[in-house]
Amino acid sequence: FFREEGAGLAAEMPRGSGVLCHITSLPDEKGPGNIGAPAKRFIDFLAAAGQKYWQILPLNPTDEHGSPYAGASAFAANPALLPESEAELRAAFRAFEGGADYETFCENNQSWLEPYALFTALRRKHGYRAWQDWPEADRTYPPKSSEDAEVRAEAGFQTYCQYRFHVLWTELRTYAKEKGVAVIGDLPMYVSADSADVWAERELFTVDADGRSRRCAGVPPDYFAKEGQLWGNPLYDWDRMKADGYDWWMRRLDRVFALYDYVRLDHFRGFESFWSIPAGEKATEGKWVFGPGSDLFEQAKARFGPLPVLAEDLGSLTPAVRGLVDKCGFPGTDVVQFFDGDPMEGYRPAPGKVAYTGTHDNQTLVGWCQARYPDAEPTEAAKRLRRIVMASEAEVVILPLQDVLGLGDEARMNTPGTTGRNWAWQAKEQEMEGAAEALRALTEETDRR
Repeated sequence: FFREEGAGLAAEMPRGSGVLCHITSLPDEKGPGNIGAPAKRFIDFLAAAGQKYWQILPLNPTDEHGSPYAGASAFAANPALLPESEAELRAAFRAFEGGADYETFCENNQSWLEPYALFTALRRKHGYRAWQDWPEADRTYPPKSSEDAEVRAEAGFQTYCQYRFHVLWTELRTYAKEKGVAVIGDLPMYVSADSADVWAERELFTVDADGRSRRCAGVPPDYFAKEGQLWGNPLYDWDRMKADGYDWWMRRLDRVFALYDYVRLDHFRGFESFWSIPAGEKATEGKWVFGPGSDLFEQAKARFGPLPVLAEDLGSLTPAVRGLVDKCGFPGTDVVQFFDGDPMEGYRPAPGKVAYTGTHDNQTLVGWCQARYPDAEPTEAAKRLRRIVMASEAEVVILPLQDVLGLGDEARMNTPGTTGRNWAWQAKEQEMEGAAEALRALTEETDRR
């Protein structure tokens, strides 16, 4: 077992391999992938390919660019991932009569569900403007408009959509478990300024009385961006959060532990120290500020037991960050494209890390090999490197679906710091033909089954 229980704060993670593919990237002739039939077909694919893990991107609502790492709620699921259209959902809601299961769902999730439903209804009423620009009466939770019949009706519909997601996701998780597939979810580090989270609990974030960010999140110059990255999200007021035992984070972890078997913590280094940028300034004007460290996770383990967590610990890591990863005992992230040396000559992932051929932010393996090994045939080079990673000492290996299918950079999911074509890639059914058999053979050959 990888990171056995008792190793720091982490839960065990059995040896094996898996595939990284977001819901929207699943093949489906009717449109973007969803958590209905396309997701079940993909679980069948994983089982046939001998895979133990399916890693996805965050399930929460996306921003206007389609990024699942920025959206209207850190807790809610994206209704666009449901198999039904909005018109079909509204028709179903009009005929919906509730029931005991619905009431239990609402009661168990009230702390985030009610604010999110009202927030989403008010966004619609106010022309989808940022909540900081709403009429003053609605900028504070609970809003005056919560008594408005039209707003209440829309909030009811939004609540129904979350319940509908809960029902289908529960069915899907059960199906995956029966097939021997564990789901690895993804928890974004930050929330959007224009979100139900900041609107309803702004005292927990670095915003002013009007809800506008005083200091923003980002990163200094690194491999992905020479000028750094200004993400724009408000930062957490960690002192305020610590005062109530990190209640907001406990609620958030409780939510994701209910959704997934394992959770990848995006930008893990932000828990040790984070890049704080004054509002209106460039990313290069930021500074490092200490985060909560292990205190947050020690309290989480006391509440939830061993934590089924993976740490995204890429980028420039200080001894303090490495120390936090070791103290917590969370599996880290090792991407072959960042290997210090020529991976073709001998790739050895760092001990205690999940090995990846790439992430949603990287080039595809074919695209990277084309640039790194210009004299080699890129598809064959990528196949060779994929086998090297699968045969490595890493206990767990994750391959993006693009790398399983041998696709080039036209299939890249995201290029950090840019907008436009990101988050839109979707696999085609014909590309999947024969892929399960080939992946199973590689899995068995490298002793990962």
